[in-house]
Amino acid sequence: MKTSLNALHHQGNDWLRELEFYKDELALLTTRLEEVASKNTDKDVLAQVEHFQNKFVLLRQQIDELKHDVNKRNSDVTELSKDKPTHVTENYVNANSKLQNGMLGLVQSIATTRFEFNEFLSKTL
Repeated sequence: MKTSLNALHHQGNDWLRELEFYKDELALLTTRLEEVASKNTDKDVLAQVEHFQNKFVLLRQQIDELKHDVNKRNSDVTELSKDKPTHVTENYVNANSKLQNGMLGLVQSIATTRFEFNEFLSKTL
């Protein structure tokens, strides 16, 4: 099985845009969380605020790690294109699936966190 280097290049750029989108979304969610924290002093609410702060920090770290990995992969694809101008072999495609799984895991984590956070907001505000 072979994959086009052009397809891998576009996929990497799509992932980088997606990661930036999620980073921006976390910034918005953090702002909303700060608003909740400033308006509530209840211990249970503050415990939930801390929970979401920690969750957002972990998600930002995951985004940063994936961004690093995607940039490394894009660099590798550029190097591969010097030797193999159009396609790569199955071995490279299999290594690429680990990064795909990381991206899918991030998307699922953010969706779950966003849902939980919105439930928290609906109960708190």
